[in-house]
Amino acid sequence: MSPIDASPGGAPPAPAAPPSAAPASSQAPRSTDPREPPRTSRREAALIAASVTAVVAVAVSIAFDPARAGAPGMLAAVGAPYAVLGAATVMWLRRRGELRAALRPLSGDLARGALVAALLYGVAMAVQMVIAPRGSPREAWLLRLYLQLGDPSADARVFVGALVFVVAALEELVWRGLVMRALEGPLGQVPAWLLSSALFALAHLPTLFLLGDPVAGPNPLLVAAGFGCSIVWGRVVHRTGRLPPALFAHAFFSWAIVSFPIWRP
Repeated sequence: MSPIDASPGGAPPAPAAPPSAAPASSQAPRSTDPREPPRTSRREAALIAASVTAVVAVAVSIAFDPARAGAPGMLAAVGAPYAVLGAATVMWLRRRGELRAALRPLSGDLARGALVAALLYGVAMAVQMVIAPRGSPREAWLLRLYLQLGDPSADARVFVGALVFVVAALEELVWRGLVMRALEGPLGQVPAWLLSSALFALAHLPTLFLLGDPVAGPNPLLVAAGFGCSIVWGRVVHRTGRLPPALFAHAFFSWAIVSFPIWRP
């Protein structure tokens, strides 16, 4: 008996249904990689960069007012806003799923940071000898800066150095962990690196006049150092892919400038 005769009524069996097509959504390529953090929008990046720059500029204006020269509240005026901005940075990185990767410490971070800080300290000493040598009117720029920080030979200098270390680490967390990272979304890595460095220098623009001298004129030291050092610290973040080496580099450099002054009366 043929297979056709085996079916009821002698009718041929119905053809097998074609395999159902997979849902279109399962075949469409994924638009984003869930392992990658979301790209910051242009509006969010601009808001973050402008807000941080404005807050820091106001804090710098208060801290470097000549009326606060050597006063305990001088560093507190900078440290308090950075503590708030640092907490906001940690929350922002955590929300984006980047906190652990960005702040993950590795062996050698301390040594890398110390090496970069030592190189920058040497550059600072060389620049000081060129642009503000002993006996020149521009020596007053360094005098005004260290007068603002207080007596380098005072007994409490060790506590000032420790506070500067902490504030500098918070600065790096905010500017490289928040501002530069936010700007990378709409601008890309290199433009964000350069722009965040320029904004860091811009935030210190009030010191151009607050630490100026009637003879030497406006004081460009912190503005120029802010831009140049930010270029280096941003590059460290790009090379390592993490923040700790740059945090240590920034903190050690600032601590050394205060604890081992490149200029003394």
